Amino acid sequence: GTRKVFSWPFPEAATVATELSISGSSCAAMGTAPDLWNDMLGLLVNVVPRGWWRSKSFSKFMADFSQPLVLLTDAWMQWSAPEGDCGETHAMRIDVTTEQQREQQAKITRMVSIVQAHDSFRQCVGQSCAEFALDLLEEPQAISGGVFLPGQRYRDAKDRRRIIDKLTSTPGTFCYTGPVEIKSGSEEQRLPVYPSKVREILLSGK
Repeated sequence: GTRKVFSWPFPEAATVATELSISGSSCAAMGTAPDLWNDMLGLLVNVVPRGWWRSKSFSKFMADFSQPLVLLTDAWMQWSAPEGDCGETHAMRIDVTTEQQREQQAKITRMVSIVQAHDSFRQCVGQSCAEFALDLLEEPQAISGGVFLPGQRYRDAKDRRRIIDKLTSTPGTFCYTGPVEIKSGSEEQRLPVYPSKVREILLSGK
């Protein structure tokens, strides 16, 4: 099925393309379920002055304020779900689209998608951090010492395959499609892409 998503300033949308020398534009989007949470967040973004979001004290207030709501929602999900599922299912989809204009012919568009899904977002985050740390210890020669973005450490295709194999086989992963080509003109390829200003945001922070 489909999910409503919104543009979100994940830096990876810009840094991965830069580190791997991928041309063209990139964007990132996210959403949650039920849609009520998306609508509430959108309302806050529209109502609260932008400068407040840069305030550490305001961010802490929002975190403290929302924590009881999150705990209450988790408790209700555990009570109402037959198997105690508290709504932690996490999924990620990556789309790569290429366009090729042949002389005196129509533009040819190809799109490849990958989907990964996990039972628990919290466990998935912890497992991923652990796998990155273990890879640093097991493969120290992959890159010299220092602090690096994942895209910098895994520029080499062999290194990327190694870490992707680990990250997509952690306990709780119930779906990993691998690269799947979406036929041109199909409904999946016409899904909306929400442009973001992530590059401008990164540049303004320098």
